[in-house]
Amino acid sequence: MMVRSLDEQSAVMVECVQNHTPHVMVIDEIGRAKEVKAAHTCKQRGVRLLASAHGDLRKLLKNGELNALVGGIKSTTLGDGMAKEEAKKRGSSDVSKVKTEVRANEPTFDVVVEVRRGVLHEWLVTLDTASAVDSILDRGSYTVQERKRDPATGKICLELKQV
Repeated sequence: MMVRSLDEQSAVMVECVQNHTPHVMVIDEIGRAKEVKAAHTCKQRGVRLLASAHGDLRKLLKNGELNALVGGIKSTTLGDGMAKEEAKKRGSSDVSKVKTEVRANEPTFDVVVEVRRGVLHEWLVTLDTASAVDSILDRGSYTVQERKRDPATGKICLELKQV
């Protein structure tokens, strides 16, 4: 369905699900909180989604408007003792009473494909968004598939990496 104006994208997404019962939706550029909510609504109704959003997984998680696409985050306030313990665990002398603790919900997107501007034949694929987000919030690394395509032969090489 064509979207006449960016302001109408979220409404068109929901209208499409309500009136046309699609199996799959392809969405060009989710960039606002209303579109994030509409994407979540579409997924809850059983529609498979393919969409673009700017930023890699870690940057997406830090984006307050878009992080719900990958499950969102919840912060908690720690007591003095717990805050000191967390700082010690991180090996830091900075004590913070606010901790970004856990993923708030299930991700709207189960798989994340990261494509970098100007890099046409390489991409990173995160096959388990929920686990990757949990690892990021625990200040750890997560596994991605680094895929590279030889432009001459079309052959694709896959390598597992920790990022």
